[in-house]
Amino acid sequence: MTTFRPSLVLQPAPETDDPSDSRVRAVRALEETRRRIALENRLAADAPGLAPDSPHLRLAGRVAAALEGATLPPERRTAIVRHARELGVREFDAQLVIAVIQDRVRRGESLEDIIGPLEVLGRGTHGPRPSPFADLRIVLVGTALGLAVGGAVLLVRWLTGGG
Repeated sequence: MTTFRPSLVLQPAPETDDPSDSRVRAVRALEETRRRIALENRLAADAPGLAPDSPHLRLAGRVAAALEGATLPPERRTAIVRHARELGVREFDAQLVIAVIQDRVRRGESLEDIIGPLEVLGRGTHGPRPSPFADLRIVLVGTALGLAVGGAVLLVRWLTGGG
C-alpha cells in the first residue's frame, strides 16, 4: 500500500506579501474608517443595548486594568468574576466580557470603542423581566373563565328544563 503525502503549502498572494504596498494600506485604512463610522453611528443613536453606566462596561475596564499582556492570571480572573456578581452581572456574561477584552488586546485593537462588541450583553437588562408564571396565569384565568361560562350555560339549561 502506498502512502500519499501532500507537499502543498499555502502561501499568501504575492501582491499582499508587502505590507508597504499602497493598496494593502488603503484597504486597511478603509476598514478602520468604516469601523469608526459604525461606532460613531451607534453612539449617535444612543446605543440602546448598553448604557454608558452599564456594569458590563465597568467590568471591561477592570479586566483591561488586570491584564498582563493579553493574559489574565487565574487569581485575578476569580476576583473579577466575584466583583461581577457584586455588580449583578451573571458569571457567563463576566467570562464573555473577559474573553472579548482579551481577544481585542491579542489582536491589537483599541479598547476605547468597546461598546460595540459588548452591546449584545446589555439587550436583556432594560426592563423588568416578566414573571415566569405570567403564561401560567393567563392559562389559569382562561380556564376559570371557560369553566364559569360552561357552568352558567349548564345552570340555565337545567333551570329552563332543556336538559
